[in-house]
Amino acid sequence: MSGFFLQHRHAFVASFIRLFVAIDPVGTLPVFLALTEGMSLARRREVSFEAVSFALVICVGFMILGDSIFHFMGITEADFRIAGGLILLVLAMIDLLIPGKPAVSEQATVGLFPLAMPLIAGPATLTTTLILAKGEDYGYAFTSLSLCINFGLLLLVLLSANIITRLLGISALRAASKLVMVLLAALSVNLIRVGIAQAVMEIRP
Repeated sequence: MSGFFLQHRHAFVASFIRLFVAIDPVGTLPVFLALTEGMSLARRREVSFEAVSFALVICVGFMILGDSIFHFMGITEADFRIAGGLILLVLAMIDLLIPGKPAVSEQATVGLFPLAMPLIAGPATLTTTLILAKGEDYGYAFTSLSLCINFGLLLLVLLSANIITRLLGISALRAASKLVMVLLAALSVNLIRVGIAQAVMEIRP
């Protein structure tokens, strides 16, 4: 088994890098801090494990059933991107436009929504996972291994969020959380824009 992976290490490295870029652990941290602002240390750790676990299950399930789901429901990658973008946009608008009302309360299932889906296991991650699994050079083995390692790294980053909180301070984090929501709104618009562009290309004769 070790000889097999050594022989195909370039395929593994390529799949790992693609998924690392799609998952973006560093870019996920500011959003995580904004969504879990005010939570206790224990709750934030719990949310970290919930988010990564749910996202991994979603990605593995989508890797296996993605094509069948798309075909059965008659949807495309463009539809998926637009839907994910709309969800993120609504989340950002609630946080930015409703004074004193956070986008997600501590009692809500924040680990599942919106962290696991659609932030971590979003259109980019799910689409990349499906494409890699179907590729001859990568397959399910390398894709699954790359997913596990990438989500392990993401978990370490999220568990370190409290250290970052102590270093930066509460006031700075509160200010940053609003900036992050603006960036999140921009990201959602990008997903919608790319999805619409893909949809237009698909219907062109």
